[in-house]
Formats: sequence, structure tokens, C-alpha cells
Amino acid sequence: MKIKFFNAKIMVHPNAPVIEGEVCVSDGRIVSVSDTPSPDFSAEKSVDCGGNLLMSGFCNAHSHAAMSLFRGVADDLPLDKWLFDRIFPMEDHLTQDDVYWGSMLQIAEFVKNGITCMADMYFYPETVYEAAKNANLCIALCGGANSYSTYDVVKFTEEMYSKYSTMSDRVRYFPGLHAEYTSEEKLIAAVADFAAESGAPTYIHLSETLKEVGECTVRHGGLTPPQYLHKLGFFDNGGLAAHCTYADKDDIALLKQCGVTPVINGGSNLKLASGVAPVCAMLSAGIKPALGTDGSASNNATSFFREMYLYSCLQKETMKDASVVSAEQALSAATEDGYAALGFEGGRLEAGRLADMVLIDLSQPYMRPLSNVRKNIVYSADSSSVLMTIAGGKIVYDRGNYFIGEPLDKIYSECEGRTKRLLREAGFH
Repeated sequence: MKIKFFNAKIMVHPNAPVIEGEVCVSDGRIVSVSDTPSPDFSAEKSVDCGGNLLMSGFCNAHSHAAMSLFRGVADDLPLDKWLFDRIFPMEDHLTQDDVYWGSMLQIAEFVKNGITCMADMYFYPETVYEAAKNANLCIALCGGANSYSTYDVVKFTEEMYSKYSTMSDRVRYFPGLHAEYTSEEKLIAAVADFAAESGAPTYIHLSETLKEVGECTVRHGGLTPPQYLHKLGFFDNGGLAAHCTYADKDDIALLKQCGVTPVINGGSNLKLASGVAPVCAMLSAGIKPALGTDGSASNNATSFFREMYLYSCLQKETMKDASVVSAEQALSAATEDGYAALGFEGGRLEAGRLADMVLIDLSQPYMRPLSNVRKNIVYSADSSSVLMTIAGGKIVYDRGNYFIGEPLDKIYSECEGRTKRLLREAGFH
């Protein structure tokens, strides 16, 4: 559909001046961004933005969407107990339908929060894809198997990569594994071999806790998780690594050398007391991290406004320097850097790019005065600031109305019942 979004303030990218004008989209891509009317564009629909801000949608580069089913049932626990004592027992009873409805609940939250692109690592990736397709989101499906998986991981990886890697410009597949500490060396090497043969970048949880790093060095002759995975060729084609909370300077140099993008999950890491990632050191090394929310069992929200605030402000406190990690750098991590890391042509409002956009309400008291809109978005705004979310040129959220393929009441009803059943089957109720 051809849509014209007019009467808008427009942030082309985080370091560009905000202009006033219109954005024209067609067939899922941006046709033009202009400060003057486009008389040659025959719009089938015109949207008055009311003088509010049109900017790139957010890229959530690390999520476990269906874990929305576990929101509030595994809180106030350290990561190892959270994972092994609460999450794994419930996941043992997950069905394909559970994953679909849990993903739909998370996707409803995503579009409400202005998220138009997601990387998801979870069970039944085909089902997660179908849920994301309902809302027209860009999705990178990421392999998350481990040595406890009861199927042929390498064969499954080959099948998923073959199916999704060339399906469309809104879908990608990353061969990957859950983590070093859940995967035997033979399996890591086998996935690395497939990535080498296919030329694919990889995806994994990495150096999330100090315990993980310490135990890895004991198991592997002093090698940290990045060093060990590099030794096995896991990052030979680059990729993404979620968390990197305890990456030291040598690890950061290695990630840079290998073309690996760290995905920072500040909210989840804080709640699990896992630590604060060394973002300043990464930026100084020339790395451009992406942002993620992790799953709703550990965060528990998926607000990119909160993630941007934490991305910037945690570094200011850690470094005792209020000048580090600017609002513009946080916005870049939340938009263009995430899209680039996942290989999607979004993250900026430019002709030819994916029409993934969010309309931000500038009429709220916390957004005024408009002396610096970028600073206000990172330091003042919250998810209530999202008026509209556009994914691939399709309006998927508009002022409380959801256009995501399933009624919200149905999503809620399905998820409430399924969470109760999972708790009961895991022996918690």
C-alpha cells in the first residue's frame, strides 16, 4: 500500500537535524523523505502525524518472545537458580501452541513499545516466525539449542538456515547455540563448521555472569568464553553475542577483530544482578553495540525507552563521567546499529530502506520544551510516548489499537490458561 505520513517532525537518524515534512512509503519501503510535499506520489492513504515525531522503529536484538508466559513467576532469583530451578522445569512442558501464544503476547507488547525488528532465540522457531509475520515485524531467528536438546541440532540448523535465510528481506536465520556452558565442544565445533561452510554469522549468549566466565576458564585452560569460541571457529563469520557483561579488554579486542556485535541487555542484567556491560570500552574499541530486552521472565518489560536510558546512564555512573554514552549513541544502538548487526535495511528514514517507523507523541509535558528531542526521547520519554508503530509500511499499532493478526483478548485468555498449566505441570502449583 502507498501511504503518505505528513505534518511530521522527522528524525532521519540520531545525528541528523530534525526536519518538518512527510515520509512516503510503498510496498514496505520508504520512497521519499522530504521537507516539501511530494505531488507525484499517489497515496492510497494519508496519515496526519499531528506535528509529532516520526523516527525509525526500534530493533530488539535479543529476545525470547514466548517467555512472556513466565513473566512474574521466576523473580528475585540469581541467574543460575532462575534458569535451572524455575525456567527449565517449565520449559520442559512447553508445546508449540504455547510458544505461539506467548510470542503473540510479547509481540503485542513490542508494537506498543515501538519495536519493529526482533532477534529471537527460542523453541519452535517456525512458530515464532508465524507470530512475527502476523505483525509484519522484521525477525532474525537465532539457533538456541544446546547439548541437552533431544534432536539433531546440526541437521535442524541446516534446515532452518536453508528455509529462512533467503525467504524475504524481513527474515534472517542465524546458526547459534544457547551458551558455552550448556554446549559440549563437539556441538560448538559442528555449528561452527556449518557457519563456515554457509558463510553465516552466528549468535550466542556470552559472558553474561562472572560465574560463567570463571567456570569457562577452569574448563578450558584459562580461556574466556569469547576466546574459547574463537578457538573453535565459532565467530569466523562474525555474528552477535548477547550480554558480554564480563568481556574484558582482550575479549573486546577479539570481538572487534571477529566482527561480533555485543547486544546489551541492561534491564535484564540489573534485575538478575548479573552486572553492567563495559559499553564505554566497546565504543572506544570501535564496536557499535546493539540493544536487547532479553525475555520477559527476566526483565520483565520490553521498553526500549528504559533500555536506552540504562544504556547511557549506567555507563555515566560506572565511569563517573556524565559525558560518556550520549543520548544519540543510545538512539543509534536502539535503531540503526541493531538493524545493521542483524543485516536488515532499516534503522534510518531514508529512501530505499524498510518502512519500519514509530510516531512519538511530542504533546506530553515530559517532552516539552522541544529544545532537544533526541535527549527527551532517551532521558524523559517512556512507552506511553508511542502513538503509532509502522512495520514494513503496515500500521500495526495506532493509539491503543492493535493490528497483529489476533485479538488482544484472545491472546490474554490463551496465555493466562497456558501459564497456569505450565506452573502446575512443573510442580510449582
